[in-house]
Amino acid sequence: MSFAIALSDEQWELVADLFDPPGRRGAPAVIARRQMVDAMLFIGRTGCQWRYLPERYGAWTAVWAQWRRWRASGVWARAMTRLAAIVRVLQDREPGPSMVMVDAQTVKGARYGPTFHAPGGRGGRTIGTKRTLLVEILGLPVAADAGSARPHDVTAARELLRHELPALYRVRAIIGDRAYRGLANLAERKRVNLEVKAPPKGQTGFTPLWPLYKIEHVFAQLGRWRRLSRCYEGSEASARTWLEVASVGYLAWRASI
Repeated sequence: MSFAIALSDEQWELVADLFDPPGRRGAPAVIARRQMVDAMLFIGRTGCQWRYLPERYGAWTAVWAQWRRWRASGVWARAMTRLAAIVRVLQDREPGPSMVMVDAQTVKGARYGPTFHAPGGRGGRTIGTKRTLLVEILGLPVAADAGSARPHDVTAARELLRHELPALYRVRAIIGDRAYRGLANLAERKRVNLEVKAPPKGQTGFTPLWPLYKIEHVFAQLGRWRRLSRCYEGSEASARTWLEVASVGYLAWRASI
């Protein structure tokens, strides 16, 4: 299984201090932080609505309130970064990658009422969300973002890279398919190489491109999380965070094999 729906003791120890920092101030937690993390992984994997969260996880309103706090603090993104570094070290590599691949996926929105969804994707026919990932050579997601489907893939990738490259200090190369040729100016300013992959001339149909097929594999694995089957969120922050939740589940599994 390429996911962790409930963290094992070993997996929890890898991220425990992020979700339940020592010396945390305030009233004692009524619901254990680990239990809340498992509840959010459960919702992400099953697509369960908040109010139908099983009783074993505690009151759904309390878990939802903590979800909002963690969404605002970016703790899922930090857990994602840490787990990716741990898996790399376990594979005898440096914690930070020297190369990242970039790609995007447009998914339909499925929400009534106000939302950030907009027409985009191929032909502008998909009203929904554009998800953008940075993936390193082992096929590990290291950064994620989600927003309206309207902007071009290059625009979304440019914003994600601007935000993430300062932390990814070892990155010296960015790889994308030919749709990402527009990243050339950004790559030049950041002093990294941009490598654009394209199928051989004259070849038709789907052609796996090394190493870009690894990012397609990551999208496929994250697609097994029912919360991501469509975009049910009312804000870009929630859409991005659920992508990070699924990535944490996937990376926790990779860290334990």
